[in-house]
Formats: sequence, structure tokens, C-alpha cells
Amino acid sequence: MDYQKTLAELENLVLETYGLWDHNRVGFQWRHYTWNHTKRVRAMGMELGSKVGGDIQKLEVAGTLHDITKRYDGEILHDKDGKRVTSSQGFWLNEKIKPARQNVITELYEQYDLYGTVHHDSGATISEKILVDFGFDTEFVEAVRSIVFAHLKPINMNQSDFDILYKNIENQILYDADTMDPNVGYTSFFRNIHIHAHFAIQRNGKFELESYVEGLTGFVDSKDSFVDQLLTDVAIEVATNRQARTRQLATEMNLELDNLEINRQYGLLGVIEYFVSEVEDPDFAYQLDYLQKEWIPKRRKWIADRKMSRQERNDAELAVGRVVSFTDNLESEYKGLI
Repeated sequence: MDYQKTLAELENLVLETYGLWDHNRVGFQWRHYTWNHTKRVRAMGMELGSKVGGDIQKLEVAGTLHDITKRYDGEILHDKDGKRVTSSQGFWLNEKIKPARQNVITELYEQYDLYGTVHHDSGATISEKILVDFGFDTEFVEAVRSIVFAHLKPINMNQSDFDILYKNIENQILYDADTMDPNVGYTSFFRNIHIHAHFAIQRNGKFELESYVEGLTGFVDSKDSFVDQLLTDVAIEVATNRQARTRQLATEMNLELDNLEINRQYGLLGVIEYFVSEVEDPDFAYQLDYLQKEWIPKRRKWIADRKMSRQERNDAELAVGRVVSFTDNLESEYKGLI
């Protein structure tokens, strides 16, 4: 088997599958989110795995496939009292959205009647069938199926079942990577901006920059509990460092409110407003690339060309410097490096 060629084919299949639905936003998910999340979780899983002796190829393939059925998830179900409906294992249950088009993944989903399952379960089943067809050996297929299944941890789980499900380090690692990405660090901050802005605009017709920034410290504090849920020491260390960086980011953003005009043009406040400008279907990879290749160079040119006082120029340069640091860290998280 040509592993790299096969991996590329798997990636194309995942991308094709994500594109079979026409809806954009559902709850905390949007069209571009799932693929960007997949790439970040895969990168983080491989990086963490390399530090603890995990099987990198298994983590790479499992990371690629772990959310293969995620686009079936619609709104969270609620009972007549307004409480979220949960499975016997404690997972929130969702409405199921059928795709507008079909491919081999959706055909398998129908064939095995996976509509009543949570996406880690249906994803494990689909992953097994696909990897057999791609020619992976039995041990590899069974391992990846188990890793994909374990990326969500049941709430109602006894110690014996836990020991079985998370016996292998790869299962622990992908769970940790998948838990961290939406909840801890700059990637969590990016997601939060777009969730907050989307619902704020729906409710009030506008996004309030100052009130959002003032609430950021509380948002970061609320994520400490996710660090406690991680399974490996290496992930806990990474998550702890991410929390510290994000707290510092929240502090810097609040300080920027004292010089609103400059920082909305050149600083982190301007980055927030740029993110919010594409709130309907934000693309993490595109927005990061735009910041680095267009947004920052444009601000540097403004500083060079515009007539400004010495203090204004100094403040603008410091503001752009904060944005450079932010994008560097955001890119490193995207690559799973920090």
C-alpha cells in the first residue's frame, strides 16, 4: 500500500462527505468548522502521540475519520420540559439531518441504519468498513475503529469499562485532542467568537464588541473544567499552557478597550471585528491566512504611510505586534504544536 496516496484518498472522501449537506449552520457547528476541526484534532493527536510513543499512523487515520458522520447531527433534542435528551451513556442526542446527495459513506450509513447512534459510534462503524475496502490490515482497522469510538467519553461509565475503552494510549490521545480543540486555547476562542456573534446578531441584530471583550475572562475561566477531563499528562500540560495564554489574551484585549480607536484599526479588537465580519460561515484556515498575508501587512503599510503622532504610531506598532503574536500562536495550535 502507498500510505500517503491512500491517506490523500481518505481526506478527499471525508471532504466530499462533508459537502453532501446543503445546510450551513446547526447549533455550534457550521459548514467549514468540521473539516478545520478535523485537521486540528489530527495534528494535535499526532503531536501528542509522538511524545508518548503512540502509533502515529493510527492516530493520523483515526483523526482524519473521527467526525466522518458528524454532519448528520442537527439540533440537540429536548424533552417536553425543555431538558436535553441524552442516551443511556449520557451523550446529548441530536436530530438527524439527511444529506442532499449521496456517496459511499452515506450509503453505508443507510445500509447499517445508523440514524439512532451518536456520531462516535456511527463513525467507528463507517471507519471500519471504509478501511477494509482501502486494504488496511485487520489489526490496523480494529485499532482505528476503537480510537474513533473512544473520541467521545461516556459520562455514565464504570471503571471496568473505562479501563477497556482507554487501554490503548491512542484512544486516550484522540479523546484528549478532540476535547481540547473546541474548548481550550485560541482555537476555542475563535470558535467562541463565532458562536457568540452568530447568536448575538440573531437576538439583537448586532454584535457588541466591548461587552464581548469584558466577558472573555469569565469565558476562559469556564474552560478550566475541560483540563480536568483530559486523560494524559502530556495533554494536561498542553491544555494548562493554552489556558494561561488565553487568559493573557483576554487581559490584553480588555486593556485594548482603553484605546478603542487605535486598537480597532490595528490591534486584537480589530481582529475580533474581522472574525465577526464573516460570522455566517467562518473558515478558520482562510481567516488565519488572511490575517497573516493581508490584514497585518496592510496595517504595517498604514503605519508607514499615514500621518500620525509619535504616540499614535507607537501604539499602532504595539497593537500590530500583539496581533502577530496572536496569529503565530493560533497557527501553532492549528498545527498541533502547542
